[in-house]
Amino acid sequence: MERVTESGFFGRLSSVLRRETELLTEIGSLQKQVWETVLNRVWENFEGLMASLNVLGAEFQVLERERVGLMAEFAGDGVREGESFYRLASRLPGPEGKELAGLYRNLKSETLRVRISNDSLLGYLGEARATVNGFLEAAFPDRKGRVYSRQGALIPADMRSMVLNQSF
Repeated sequence: MERVTESGFFGRLSSVLRRETELLTEIGSLQKQVWETVLNRVWENFEGLMASLNVLGAEFQVLERERVGLMAEFAGDGVREGESFYRLASRLPGPEGKELAGLYRNLKSETLRVRISNDSLLGYLGEARATVNGFLEAAFPDRKGRVYSRQGALIPADMRSMVLNQSF
């Protein structure tokens, strides 16, 4: 494979970084919709949102592999494994290196924002699950946290919907 030239590297890598940042923005927007769906308990489009997140996540992984490949190709033998992105960007002429560093910084900040949102959603869901499990253990101590179907079969304790009482 032909070694990446500086100008070709800049153009291809800046394009990948921009697209990764755009994807993370889209993922963040979908995560917000998932939050609203969970908090408002409006489940009609939940599976569609999750499928969309999976598609965007797969696309992001492809771009991330491309970014890592471009960096490795540009680095060649003159760079130690794990050398920072900023050090590689510093090899480019001033404006190009600075622009790539800025794009990478934007990507990292967007990644952090999406990760924090995801972690807080997972934390909320974990607390909700613990609350429901605590309630079931207190309400039905003889079942020792187990839930049974009408036929008496053990039902796995997952996060699916459950009706406690059909009449109010």
